[in-house]
Amino acid sequence: MVHFHKDEISGRLLASVVDEKARKHPHQKFCILPNGESPREGFYDVTFEDIARAVDQMSWWIARTLGPGDEDDQTLAYLGTNDIRYIIVFLACNKTGYRLFLPSPRNSTEAFLHLLKETNTKAVLHPPGFKEHIPGVGRLVTTMEIVEIPWLNELWRKQTSSYSYIKSFREEQDRIALIVHTSGTTGLPKPIFLTHGYCATVDNVRNFPLPKGRRSSIPCNPLFEGGAVLTVFPFFHIVGFFFFAQAVFSGLPFATPPSKPLSGDLVVKTLRELRVVSAALPPSLIENICSSDFGLKTLTQLNNLYFGGAPLSPEIGEMLRGRVKLNSLIGSTEMGILLSMRPLDEADWSYFEWAPNFNIHMDPVSDNFYELVLRRGDNREVNGIFHSFPSLLEYRSKDLYTRHPTKKHLWKYSGRSDDIIVLSNGEKFNPVDMEKIIEAHPLVSRALIVGQGRFHSALLIEPNWELWHSRKFPSDSAFLDEIWPKIREANAGAPAYGRVMRSKIALADENKPFKTTPKGTTQRRLVQQDYEDLIETLYRNDHKKDLECPDEGYLANILIFIRQAVHNQLEDKNVHDADDFYEAGFDSLQTVFLANTLSSAIKSKHPDWSLSINIHDVYAHPTIASLSQYVTDRLQGNKTDTKALRYERINHMIQKYRDSLRPERPFTMWRKRGNQHVVLLTGSTGSLGSYILDQLLSDHTVVKIYCLNRSADAETRQRQVHVERGLGLWQTGGERVEFVKAVFGDDKLGLSESKYNTLLATVDITIHNAWKLDFNRRVESFESLIKSVRDLLAFSLRGYWCPHLFFVSSISTIYGWDPTMGRPSAPEDIIENSDAVLEQGYAESKHIAERLCYEASKTAGVPTTILRVGQIGGPTRAEGIWNRNEWFPSLIATSARIGKIPTSLGTNEVDWIPVDSLAEIIMEIIHSRLGTHSSSASAACFHIVNPKKTSWKSLLPFVQSKLNVAPVAASEWISNLKNVIDPTEEDLLQMPALKLLDFYRGLLLSDSPLADVEVRNTMKISPTLANLHPISEQMIKNWLWQWGLGEDS
Repeated sequence: MVHFHKDEISGRLLASVVDEKARKHPHQKFCILPNGESPREGFYDVTFEDIARAVDQMSWWIARTLGPGDEDDQTLAYLGTNDIRYIIVFLACNKTGYRLFLPSPRNSTEAFLHLLKETNTKAVLHPPGFKEHIPGVGRLVTTMEIVEIPWLNELWRKQTSSYSYIKSFREEQDRIALIVHTSGTTGLPKPIFLTHGYCATVDNVRNFPLPKGRRSSIPCNPLFEGGAVLTVFPFFHIVGFFFFAQAVFSGLPFATPPSKPLSGDLVVKTLRELRVVSAALPPSLIENICSSDFGLKTLTQLNNLYFGGAPLSPEIGEMLRGRVKLNSLIGSTEMGILLSMRPLDEADWSYFEWAPNFNIHMDPVSDNFYELVLRRGDNREVNGIFHSFPSLLEYRSKDLYTRHPTKKHLWKYSGRSDDIIVLSNGEKFNPVDMEKIIEAHPLVSRALIVGQGRFHSALLIEPNWELWHSRKFPSDSAFLDEIWPKIREANAGAPAYGRVMRSKIALADENKPFKTTPKGTTQRRLVQQDYEDLIETLYRNDHKKDLECPDEGYLANILIFIRQAVHNQLEDKNVHDADDFYEAGFDSLQTVFLANTLSSAIKSKHPDWSLSINIHDVYAHPTIASLSQYVTDRLQGNKTDTKALRYERINHMIQKYRDSLRPERPFTMWRKRGNQHVVLLTGSTGSLGSYILDQLLSDHTVVKIYCLNRSADAETRQRQVHVERGLGLWQTGGERVEFVKAVFGDDKLGLSESKYNTLLATVDITIHNAWKLDFNRRVESFESLIKSVRDLLAFSLRGYWCPHLFFVSSISTIYGWDPTMGRPSAPEDIIENSDAVLEQGYAESKHIAERLCYEASKTAGVPTTILRVGQIGGPTRAEGIWNRNEWFPSLIATSARIGKIPTSLGTNEVDWIPVDSLAEIIMEIIHSRLGTHSSSASAACFHIVNPKKTSWKSLLPFVQSKLNVAPVAASEWISNLKNVIDPTEEDLLQMPALKLLDFYRGLLLSDSPLADVEVRNTMKISPTLANLHPISEQMIKNWLWQWGLGEDS
């Protein structure tokens, strides 16, 4: 470990160092400047003697013209073309005691005048010929001095005496040297005050000790850089300022191109003329240069290419890596440049590895994102933020990073927290990587993904208008056809909920270009404001696509009709007629749109057909072929025996997976472990899963926990959900947890051979909690999860310890129980009668899994325990939240919106269990079963419902008062929702119950009461269940508060 001691740091003042080098090394090169407006006119060297003379000349001029500024901390502003005069004026202000304010010339008049007032600016300086470019100059001349500085040639050539500057670093370090400002994307820009101490961090960072053999990723060594570094960043930008300060402190010269609008062609010609071997360029310029073979060849002739201000396109980075050393610079005006180390593997060019002891901390914030946080230690000398804000102890940058999937010490920049899009369903994603992939297409200038508060994302594209006109695209659709492969590539790397559908893409107006920052990045909020009407139009036209119903209702015609409708939603022709389109990514929103689209098209063409397709029909027929057959049967009046088909489907699935469960050794060979358990937990990042993991971490008998989850970023997500739910054991017990990516439904759960064998040798408890909570889909849509149960049973058969499988099932598997089946209440036992199962794909899938567990215990001796869980409520504690997408939160949100709430929930009984209490009960059952001798070769069932029941009728007045809603019959409540024809995205956001309308119809309007269930056996072994309190008004109040509803929220 490298340590950084305070006495190793010495503070130096920029102006003092320039004077010192001018005395000791007058002919040392400071920078390289252009002779004229074209690179062909050549370049000239500026030495430290030259720059010191020019600074002295400017210092005397300021003192004569404006007087000294030492006494009252007055401010001068400077605007001009991006050239060496920025540096000269800055150093002269240092010497004369002024603070220098460097505003962007692109500011509006209002913003510029606001900043001048905020910074107490005395006068505005400008080079000859630039006065007319000063924002609001006509209004300024009457209130402030506007002064033209001398010509540059005068500053170079005139001999003058040295302007004395004898200040010490100690007395100057906390004085303001420089003022810049924020971009002002959310309002008027704000000034940022930078001290002399801040400036000195550039010097101190380059001397920061690194581990042996490692190099800094920031350029600070003239020998390593091969002479000079070409930089095109403005000097009022942090990267431009950094290269100027490095030239002073480290002696690394910088070069600049001619002062004219930047282009790839200008940079290529400058590089060819200068013959430097290092360059620092913004990513947008690098991408522009790489669009030509000549530009690409020029960049690959460099030794080092630095980029900063924004991420570099992955495609361009991969094109360049191995041909030039890629180095990413990261930081901000407030923080300065952050110190990272050059990657050991060139394939990691897009990642940062932070220097040890640099005070950088990565705090999990959401899903797989971490926020970079600087915490103040002894090293104020290297962290600029603690000079800008001396009393600050911690700085949250709002910069987000993702962790390398296997190299946990590497971090990839993933945008700002402001960039994160939070959809209306609470899902979060970062659009930056998707945008960069799309922008890599030569036809695309800029891409912007939107969707804040919406149900799904949309995409705005600013075409490369020059190519647009030269290619003469006949329509927007033809243009989209050309770039669609890039959009598909972006979608492939995005979470399913963040992907962009073709119907949600619009092209920008050529007369309304995207607004950008001085760094060249898109100003997200301003562009969204400019295109507000276009975005609204995109979302209003959610599913209105041209789709024509056939003239006749024959199967062949209907098949073509349904196929087109499904492909329009998936926008991917690879889904075959027999494929389950939910397995291909179909979601609840697309289900609603598909049902509405089909119904609208049928009604438009054939009002006499009297056929309407609802979302239940779509869920019940999740393939193009089955949905087409269903519609055809409806049109032709054909009926099917649904009960017989249900039995057939269930029994077929059981038979399919039961036959492969055969013992691989005699029952007597099962081994029993002591109190040193290794647990395999699936679905740990979900609501119940996170509380189970918390219980496991607090259990001293559990020495190792393997968390199997579908996502590769499960560890990041787990940390975040533990923080959000107030589960505090992660930091103290997290070393016992290992996350493994699984593919449920694949052989060996999608694990590598070595990992699978490791689990076989060590695991003795499996808790299978991962399942898809979807009450709309048919049992076939759960087949991969059913297979995962068979695979986990096979895992037990092969495992050294024959792991005991605890399967988290559902009470819905016996909610169809009838006293005529032999007992008044559903027993805590294996039930093979499919009539006892609620008629619902979710319940049927759990029933099939239970039957497989029973078969494995009966025929192969695998110890299994079935946990039939009832309705899971929210947590008892203030932290955490009951998932808003579930049926009861959706009912509450919808009721608050329409001002009505049902007086019945189908049954009057409320026997729900808070999720944190449920996790405790499960652990008590596990310990009891492990301690029971008979558990070694038997299956057992336990019912986990609240034995202390209350009624919805008793809770309703409290809920009614909190939401200010009127109680109505369930039929009226459902009727209100049924009246919402062709629901829009806004309707689905405000009334989420619309997505579960068929579920509510079955739940609230059912004449059949749900079965009573026995809980005596479970209460005997679970003190928590036995002593559980009924659901109370206080619990409801807490959940309403967590959802942001009710008067106390």
